[in-house]
Amino acid sequence: METGARHAVDSCGEGRLIGSHRGDRAGPMLLCVAALHGNEPSGVDALTRVFARLETHGAVLDGDLVGLSGNLGALARDQRFIDEDLNRVWQTGRVVAILESLRAGDDGPDTSPDEGPARPVAAIPMVGSVELAEQRALLGAIRRFARRARGPVYVLDLHTTSSESAPFSTLGDTLQNRAFALHLPIPVVLGLEEQIDGAMLQYFDHLGWRGIGVEGGAHRNPESVAYHEAAVWTLLEALGILRSTGGPEPSDGTRLLARAAAGLPRVVDVRYRHAIAPEDAFVMDPGFRNFQRIRKGQRLGRDARGPVTAPEGGRIFMPLYQRQGDDGFFIVRPVRPVWLRISRWLRSRGFVDRASWIPGVLPHPERTDAVVLAPWAANRAVIGLLHLLGFNLRRETGRVVMVRRVEAARSGGPLDLLA
Repeated sequence: METGARHAVDSCGEGRLIGSHRGDRAGPMLLCVAALHGNEPSGVDALTRVFARLETHGAVLDGDLVGLSGNLGALARDQRFIDEDLNRVWQTGRVVAILESLRAGDDGPDTSPDEGPARPVAAIPMVGSVELAEQRALLGAIRRFARRARGPVYVLDLHTTSSESAPFSTLGDTLQNRAFALHLPIPVVLGLEEQIDGAMLQYFDHLGWRGIGVEGGAHRNPESVAYHEAAVWTLLEALGILRSTGGPEPSDGTRLLARAAAGLPRVVDVRYRHAIAPEDAFVMDPGFRNFQRIRKGQRLGRDARGPVTAPEGGRIFMPLYQRQGDDGFFIVRPVRPVWLRISRWLRSRGFVDRASWIPGVLPHPERTDAVVLAPWAANRAVIGLLHLLGFNLRRETGRVVMVRRVEAARSGGPLDLLA
């Protein structure tokens, strides 16, 4: 339902719009996506609560709040995905094709919600997987709302995990995303975007938008809904969108999150990913909890070849306790605050433009936003230094490539959502 406006119309396709609230005055837009994985309904429930409170208590916004559901087909079946993981399909070529389809289907400028209903974005069928149609409909809905934003757009991607966990956030490691994530008193996980390909937030990072994911906890734990709701209220206040609540104070939610994350590192970095395939028959040993300390050599599970042990010590991250997925587990380690300060100083003074001064770091022959590492320089020390400068590890056939992260919004080009 649309609140805070003259019309209440779900023009995003049946059930995709959880709610939208357009503030009386201009300001940022917080655009929330829930249930990108269909077995993670917590975000939908949390956003439903938020919109109900906004309407009931007469909250006043300076800006806009939008809530959308991601994979409606998988959500109806209570499974992660049907044909393909909707959070692994945001590669450039695929997104460009979908955006071209959306532009070709335009009847003209999008109709504002204040002027009446628009043609549903799912009106033109897509040939392919279930998730291809879901992705097109979701992109169309995001495009429609983003076109009427009256300030910067912040994306909040709501997820849960298959293991018990305190809430935490994930992001593409730009300075603007760090600042966004640090509004929440929960652990920030760096480096996860390097371990997976095609995540939705990677696309918005390419646009230069600010975006983070918030994992609320275990899939079926009622506390996950409360943590997601608390994250939304906290961010609405921190971004200056929430002028008055007329109800519960956002600080209540902030304290709830802080208690849930008590004793955990403020920032951690992904050091290892245990990738799996169906033929591995991987099974995680029971009882592991997110951020639990583990030691090198400790048994963590088993697969078709025998026991699976930790290649290094640290903290277990996102151990797999569900049927679908290609990440068995990750290992993370805390990041000392001094390194975050050094990283911010280096990036803010333009050292990212001088990456090729580092021995063994060469300009990419085809890309201006990337460098190539000589084989002898593809080690943890050089890669760590490039991380500090704002580069993201990407491996190409026969070489190690580091790609510069986007720090500022840009327009134009085939990936531009608003073109």
